[in-house]
Amino acid sequence: MDKTVLQQVLDRLGNIEGTLHNLVEGQKRLEEEQLTIRKEQQIIRQEQQTIRQEQQTIRREQQILLQGQKRLEEEQAYLQSGLKELNELMTALLHRQDETDAKLEAPATDVHSIHGEIASLKQGLHELEEKVDSHYHQLNERLDNIQLDVDFAVHKTTANERELYKIKNRLF
Repeated sequence: MDKTVLQQVLDRLGNIEGTLHNLVEGQKRLEEEQLTIRKEQQIIRQEQQTIRQEQQTIRREQQILLQGQKRLEEEQAYLQSGLKELNELMTALLHRQDETDAKLEAPATDVHSIHGEIASLKQGLHELEEKVDSHYHQLNERLDNIQLDVDFAVHKTTANERELYKIKNRLF
Protein backbone atom coordinates (compact mmCIF):
# COMPACT_ATOMS: atom_id res chain seq x y z
CA MET A 1 0.00 0.00 0.00
CA ASP A 2 2.69 2.20 0.30
CA LYS A 3 3.22 2.40 -3.34
CA THR A 4 -0.34 2.94 -4.07
CA VAL A 5 -0.61 5.58 -1.43
CA LEU A 6 2.53 7.11 -2.67
CA GLN A 7 1.22 7.00 -6.18
CA GLN A 8 -2.01 8.56 -5.04
CA VAL A 9 -0.11 11.24 -3.14
CA LEU A 10 2.04 11.82 -6.22
CA ASP A 11 -1.04 11.94 -8.41
CA ARG A 12 -2.65 14.33 -6.04
CA LEU A 13 0.51 16.36 -5.87
CA GLY A 14 0.57 16.42 -9.68
CA ASN A 15 -3.02 17.52 -9.65
CA ILE A 16 -2.25 20.08 -7.02
CA GLU A 17 0.77 21.21 -9.00
CA GLY A 18 -1.37 21.48 -12.15
CA THR A 19 -4.00 23.32 -10.22
CA LEU A 20 -1.30 25.49 -8.65
CA HIS A 21 0.16 26.12 -12.09
CA ASN A 22 -3.33 26.98 -13.36
CA LEU A 23 -3.82 29.20 -10.34
CA VAL A 24 -0.49 30.93 -10.94
CA GLU A 25 -1.34 31.41 -14.61
CA GLY A 26 -4.81 32.65 -13.62
CA GLN A 27 -3.22 34.94 -11.05
CA LYS A 28 -0.85 36.34 -13.71
CA ARG A 29 -3.77 36.88 -16.07
CA LEU A 30 -5.73 38.51 -13.27
CA GLU A 31 -2.79 40.74 -12.43
CA GLU A 32 -2.39 41.67 -16.10
CA GLU A 33 -6.12 42.32 -16.40
CA GLN A 34 -6.01 44.27 -13.14
CA LEU A 35 -3.08 46.28 -14.50
CA THR A 36 -5.01 46.88 -17.73
CA ILE A 37 -8.08 47.84 -15.67
CA ARG A 38 -5.95 50.24 -13.57
CA LYS A 39 -4.54 51.80 -16.74
CA GLU A 40 -8.04 52.06 -18.15
CA GLN A 41 -9.25 53.51 -14.85
CA GLN A 42 -6.43 56.05 -14.95
CA ILE A 43 -7.36 56.95 -18.53
CA ILE A 44 -11.02 57.16 -17.47
CA ARG A 45 -10.05 59.39 -14.50
CA GLN A 46 -8.07 61.66 -16.86
CA GLU A 47 -10.99 61.73 -19.25
CA GLN A 48 -13.36 62.43 -16.34
CA GLN A 49 -11.09 65.25 -15.20
CA THR A 50 -11.00 66.61 -18.76
CA ILE A 51 -14.80 66.30 -18.91
CA ARG A 52 -15.11 68.12 -15.55
CA GLN A 53 -12.84 70.88 -16.83
CA GLU A 54 -14.89 71.09 -20.01
CA GLN A 55 -18.08 71.14 -17.92
CA GLN A 56 -16.66 73.97 -15.81
CA THR A 57 -15.72 75.84 -18.99
CA ILE A 58 -19.22 75.25 -20.36
CA ARG A 59 -20.73 76.45 -17.05
CA ARG A 60 -18.59 79.60 -17.17
CA GLU A 61 -19.61 80.17 -20.77
CA GLN A 62 -23.24 79.57 -19.79
CA GLN A 63 -22.87 82.14 -17.00
CA ILE A 64 -21.38 84.61 -19.48
CA LEU A 65 -24.18 83.87 -21.95
CA LEU A 66 -26.81 84.25 -19.22
CA GLN A 67 -25.29 87.57 -18.15
CA GLY A 68 -25.19 88.68 -21.78
CA GLN A 69 -28.79 87.57 -22.27
CA LYS A 70 -29.80 89.44 -19.11
CA ARG A 71 -27.98 92.56 -20.34
CA LEU A 72 -29.66 92.21 -23.74
CA GLU A 73 -33.05 91.87 -22.07
CA GLU A 74 -32.35 95.01 -20.01
CA GLU A 75 -31.24 96.87 -23.13
CA GLN A 76 -34.31 95.63 -24.97
CA ALA A 77 -36.55 96.84 -22.13
CA TYR A 78 -34.73 100.19 -22.20
CA LEU A 79 -35.13 100.41 -25.98
CA GLN A 80 -38.81 99.46 -25.74
CA SER A 81 -39.41 102.18 -23.15
CA GLY A 82 -37.54 104.64 -25.39
CA LEU A 83 -39.63 103.52 -28.35
CA LYS A 84 -42.80 103.95 -26.31
CA GLU A 85 -41.67 107.45 -25.33
CA LEU A 86 -40.85 108.25 -28.96
CA ASN A 87 -44.27 107.02 -30.03
CA GLU A 88 -45.91 109.23 -27.42
CA LEU A 89 -43.82 112.19 -28.59
CA MET A 90 -44.73 111.46 -32.22
CA THR A 91 -48.41 111.27 -31.30
CA ALA A 92 -48.14 114.59 -29.45
CA LEU A 93 -46.23 116.14 -32.37
CA LEU A 94 -48.82 114.89 -34.87
CA HIS A 95 -51.61 116.27 -32.69
CA ARG A 96 -49.82 119.62 -32.47
CA GLN A 97 -49.18 119.51 -36.21
CA ASP A 98 -52.91 119.01 -36.79
CA GLU A 99 -53.63 121.96 -34.49
CA THR A 100 -51.00 124.07 -36.27
CA ASP A 101 -52.42 123.08 -39.65
CA ALA A 102 -55.88 124.08 -38.48
CA LYS A 103 -54.52 127.38 -37.18
CA LEU A 104 -52.65 127.96 -40.45
CA GLU A 105 -55.74 127.33 -42.56
CA ALA A 106 -57.43 130.52 -41.31
CA PRO A 107 -54.44 132.76 -42.13
CA ALA A 108 -54.09 130.95 -45.48
CA THR A 109 -57.72 131.70 -46.20
CA ASP A 110 -57.12 135.29 -45.12
CA VAL A 111 -54.05 135.47 -47.36
CA HIS A 112 -56.09 134.18 -50.30
CA SER A 113 -58.75 136.74 -49.52
CA ILE A 114 -56.12 139.47 -49.27
CA HIS A 115 -54.64 138.33 -52.58
CA GLY A 116 -58.09 138.68 -54.12
CA GLU A 117 -58.52 142.14 -52.61
CA ILE A 118 -55.02 143.15 -53.75
CA ALA A 119 -55.82 141.98 -57.27
CA SER A 120 -59.05 143.99 -57.13
CA LEU A 121 -57.14 147.02 -55.80
CA LYS A 122 -54.54 146.64 -58.56
CA GLN A 123 -57.28 146.54 -61.14
CA GLY A 124 -58.94 149.63 -59.58
CA LEU A 125 -55.56 151.37 -59.42
CA HIS A 126 -54.94 150.49 -63.05
CA GLU A 127 -58.32 151.97 -64.00
CA LEU A 128 -57.52 155.09 -61.95
CA GLU A 129 -54.14 155.38 -63.66
CA GLU A 130 -55.84 155.14 -67.04
CA LYS A 131 -58.30 157.88 -65.99
CA VAL A 132 -55.50 160.03 -64.59
CA ASP A 133 -53.51 159.50 -67.80
CA SER A 134 -56.56 160.50 -69.82
CA HIS A 135 -57.12 163.59 -67.64
CA TYR A 136 -53.40 164.36 -67.79
CA HIS A 137 -53.43 164.30 -71.57
CA GLN A 138 -56.55 166.46 -71.64
CA LEU A 139 -55.06 168.91 -69.14
CA ASN A 140 -51.79 168.91 -71.03
CA GLU A 141 -53.66 169.74 -74.22
CA ARG A 142 -55.52 172.53 -72.46
CA LEU A 143 -52.31 173.85 -70.93
CA ASP A 144 -50.67 173.74 -74.33
CA ASN A 145 -53.66 175.67 -75.75
CA ILE A 146 -53.56 178.14 -72.85
CA GLN A 147 -49.82 178.53 -73.35
CA LEU A 148 -50.39 179.21 -77.01
CA ASP A 149 -53.17 181.66 -76.13
CA VAL A 150 -50.92 183.38 -73.57
CA ASP A 151 -48.07 183.52 -76.05
CA PHE A 152 -50.45 184.88 -78.61
CA ALA A 153 -51.85 187.41 -76.11
CA VAL A 154 -48.33 188.44 -75.08
CA HIS A 155 -47.30 188.74 -78.66
CA LYS A 156 -50.48 190.63 -79.51
CA THR A 157 -50.09 192.85 -76.42
CA THR A 158 -46.52 193.60 -77.32
CA ALA A 159 -47.49 194.37 -80.88
CA ASN A 160 -50.36 196.57 -79.66
CA GLU A 161 -48.17 198.39 -77.18
CA ARG A 162 -45.61 199.04 -79.89
CA GLU A 163 -48.28 200.43 -82.10
CA LEU A 164 -49.54 202.51 -79.18
CA TYR A 165 -46.06 203.73 -78.50
CA LYS A 166 -45.57 204.69 -82.09
CA ILE A 167 -48.92 206.46 -82.10
CA LYS A 168 -48.08 208.33 -78.92
CA ASN A 169 -44.76 209.34 -80.26
CA ARG A 170 -46.32 210.70 -83.39
CA LEU A 171 -48.96 212.52 -81.54
CA PHE A 172 -46.82 214.16 -79.03
